[in-house]
Amino acid sequence: WFTDYVKQYLQEDLRGRGVVLNREVVIRKGEGEGRGERTDLRVDAFSSGSDPEALDAVTVIVEAKGCWNRQLDAAMEEQLVERYLADNPSCRHGLYLVGWFNCPQWDEDDRRKGRAPRYGLEEARQRFAGQAEELSRRGGPRVEAVVIDAALR
Repeated sequence: WFTDYVKQYLQEDLRGRGVVLNREVVIRKGEGEGRGERTDLRVDAFSSGSDPEALDAVTVIVEAKGCWNRQLDAAMEEQLVERYLADNPSCRHGLYLVGWFNCPQWDEDDRRKGRAPRYGLEEARQRFAGQAEELSRRGGPRVEAVVIDAALR
């Protein structure tokens, strides 16, 4: 549901700007009965380029995680870079989006709270930005990380 809210917000904010957002896009078909690989969000942006008769396009694949996700520290590399962006010539840009829900109002009985990291929002932003920078330096796809403060006030 976190990704649904992000998609809705971006659609409203970017309306009329040549941006198309899609949720759960199949980028590779599965074998047999398999589902294949589905991205959380695929963003396609179009603008007029050097040729006035054609549009330039940029595609960004977004992988989103809540801060409680067990794969939080590994998914940027293992899922976004090594699966969704690997061998994908039509898309060389990725965004790792983390919803940071840690706050005192989080119900103690919610099992997700126990799986969330104990460090703060700013440390999370630094950690994931550093990881994205390192992955981008390898010469493959360009990756950025954004940690959204989704805590209750």
